[in-house]
Amino acid sequence: MKKDNLGDVSDMQSVLKASHPILSCEDSAKLERVLLDSDSKIWEAMQSVGRQLGRGILDEYRLTRFSPDALSVFALVGKGHNGGDALLALAEMVRRGAVGKIVLAIAGRLTDLKPNTKRAFDILEKLAPDGVLSVCWCRPNSEASWLETIERALTNRDFDIGLDGLLGMSFKAPLRLLGRGAIDRVNAARILMRVAVDLPSGVGEVSDSTVFRADVTFATGILKMPLLSRDTEGSIGSIRYLDLGFFDEDLGLGGRVIVDSILDPMRSRRPVFCEKRSFGHLLIIAGSRSMPGALIMSVRSAFKSGVGLVTVCAPESLVPQLATEIPEAMWVPWPETSEGGLALEGLHLLRELRFEPTATLIGPGLGSEGETIAMLVEAMKEWRSPLVIDADALRPEVLDAAGVPFIAMPHLGEFRRLEGADDVDGDLDKRLLDYVQKHHGVVVLKGPNTRVAVGECLFVNTTGNSILARGGSGDLLAGMTAGLLAASPDKLAEVACRAVYWHGKAADILATVSGQVAVRTTDLLDTYAKALMISPNGEGVNA
Repeated sequence: MKKDNLGDVSDMQSVLKASHPILSCEDSAKLERVLLDSDSKIWEAMQSVGRQLGRGILDEYRLTRFSPDALSVFALVGKGHNGGDALLALAEMVRRGAVGKIVLAIAGRLTDLKPNTKRAFDILEKLAPDGVLSVCWCRPNSEASWLETIERALTNRDFDIGLDGLLGMSFKAPLRLLGRGAIDRVNAARILMRVAVDLPSGVGEVSDSTVFRADVTFATGILKMPLLSRDTEGSIGSIRYLDLGFFDEDLGLGGRVIVDSILDPMRSRRPVFCEKRSFGHLLIIAGSRSMPGALIMSVRSAFKSGVGLVTVCAPESLVPQLATEIPEAMWVPWPETSEGGLALEGLHLLRELRFEPTATLIGPGLGSEGETIAMLVEAMKEWRSPLVIDADALRPEVLDAAGVPFIAMPHLGEFRRLEGADDVDGDLDKRLLDYVQKHHGVVVLKGPNTRVAVGECLFVNTTGNSILARGGSGDLLAGMTAGLLAASPDKLAEVACRAVYWHGKAADILATVSGQVAVRTTDLLDTYAKALMISPNGEGVNA
């Protein structure tokens, strides 16, 4: 496939506008000094962090099925602005009536706090009802006593939330013994959910051997590169990006995090003078007699994307039942192999189609029969519209035969199959970008913090949770992606980023309402619409 077939310039421009740069700690510090060049701007940013962080912590706690009322919180608080952010988040949680007990372990005296951090402490102290707040200050030459007090507090009760506001992006390894002792004690305590502000303490450009083990990390204003390091991923937990409005005009390439405005086109009113073909015609070639569920899920999800028309080529023995279950689609019975896959002889059906699809999805539930894979390789000669390639179609011979723009959607195991690598060593992000440079497609590497690789740019998605670690999740994502691509066939990068963000955000809303256990993959279908109506901070979205 020719490199210039990937898409148009406006595609990259639009997705760059809906994403923010990922920076090193050093570059982040430099940028903050430019943007926050006065005490008033620093305080305004801290207040925004506090509001979003407090709401975000409560939303993350709702992913559990424990009571969200009268929460007990243990917080490690440093003297700098990271500690101030943590204190303002606690103040937001108190305002919302969610906290019953707060124990602060502050690494200094009141007079040691930076002015804005002291200001945040004063706000929390005034807001907290009597008996809710207790504070352990670390005074000079009393470090051992401070650590003993922390250990007693953590031993005498269980805590719902452990909050790490001890160190920020200015941390340089190694940790002082005081910090290491405090972190070790919190890591060993009985705490339901551990939260880190910006970066877990001990994590930096060079991380310490001891780090705060977070279940979720809230990146404040800028997503820092250490959060994406494979060396520290076991201590980061889920990454949640808090947008402080630093990057409204930034269009630089490199690593970028997708933001909520990627969904804005889906929130707008559709034109009055339109008809079904205005929103694309998707062709789906998928399914087998042994795996009809994957096909069903991808078709249903495609319709949720807003696509105008869907035609499905499916094994002929399944079509009568499937046409009844999903009557919105047009069904084409495809000859089957003896094992129930799509047979090579059905290729004539592609040539006889009375329409030109605006996008095609191949892969969900196809199976791995040699004849079916050979059929896909031959079918590559027939397509002129862009492809979404998923699941069983993710094979080197299929992608090598692609003569049109494509979005490939592998998980890690499938990506290894594509690149011919059996090991997991090496820089995975670099390997992903190298693969994209060679094949000139868009690759969505599914997993925690799903990556979307386009040319030299790597987009990172921070929505989603372990609800998506279920069979069928990828089929839903493939259907949504293909439906979006059918409506915007020249916008491969934008479509891929929009789909992974939307899919993950729907999973976050579902988990907040129902938890992460007692749900079905297909419950996501009823949450896609809600994901368009709810902003990242839980407030309503105006179209």
